[in-house]
Amino acid sequence: MAEPDDKSLAKKLKEIVLDVDPEGVFKDARAAGLEVMKVEDFRGQAHNYWRIEDLMRQYTRRAARFSAASGATSGVGGVPTAVALGGIDVAHMAAQLYWLCQRLAILNGFDPRNPLQRERTEEIYLLALGFDTAARAALKQQLLHAASKAGKSGARSNYILKFILIVAEKLGAKITTKQAAKFIPLVGGAFGATLNYTFARGAANKMLDAFKNDYFRTWQAGSRGGG
Repeated sequence: MAEPDDKSLAKKLKEIVLDVDPEGVFKDARAAGLEVMKVEDFRGQAHNYWRIEDLMRQYTRRAARFSAASGATSGVGGVPTAVALGGIDVAHMAAQLYWLCQRLAILNGFDPRNPLQRERTEEIYLLALGFDTAARAALKQQLLHAASKAGKSGARSNYILKFILIVAEKLGAKITTKQAAKFIPLVGGAFGATLNYTFARGAANKMLDAFKNDYFRTWQAGSRGGG
């Protein structure tokens, strides 16, 4: 059976809000006891970082649960279902982790409107998914080519979608052998859910560590500068 094409994947990914609205994160943060009105306010919350971490873990659990649900769906029917939905499954997980990474970035004071901070966010995302330096460089070249062909209308959303599709394609090749048990009809669903959940939690934990390290490096640099 043929693998899903980009249109099929794009349709599935529309269910996920890929370009995160910071206002939603601000609202969650205020409900968690953080006094924030803009992205920069998170940088002054080092004394309350435990609250930021609590919210980061909430977002992490949500992304992992949705990734697990996708894995169970693609594996439960055995070979035909896994072959038909495998590509969508990986793309869905990649999108959920991108959703997560953006929220973690905002919680750590990364402004999505700042090109350099957005680039660092995507670097953390790719590192968490296991892409080495060479793989990241190759992916950036593909994205530059895709961006040059994209029109001005919806350019940002088109970029994000293409980014997820390229990541999913490369990520799928990396973990395909680990998904072999999905082809066993009776255990495929459980294995698919477990595999996706484990991978998503592992990637999320790497993001948590990377953002926390960046946060306190920036905070320490600011403290020295202020002193």
